[in-house]
Amino acid sequence: MIPHTINYSLGVWGKKELLPDDNILSITTMCGHHMISPNLVKKLVDDVKRNKITAEKAAWKLATFCPCGIFNQVRAEKLIEKLKEMPSLEK
Repeated sequence: MIPHTINYSLGVWGKKELLPDDNILSITTMCGHHMISPNLVKKLVDDVKRNKITAEKAAWKLATFCPCGIFNQVRAEKLIEKLKEMPSLEK
């Protein structure tokens, strides 16, 4: 039996130093089409830090940009709560 190609990974190619922080990627990669902007994540985390919106509302806003519908809002809310405690999201 031949393993399915889903079991293979070619890794990450290109200029990895241009990728956003791993904490941001943990949110943006929840969309299968990668349609969630890292800058939007940073902005919404900043809004949560400033008590402008809740983490739940921020996760809902991020989910609206996911055309495939697989974005996990509950997980995103938890990650946003974790990110708001971090001093800076810049590399």
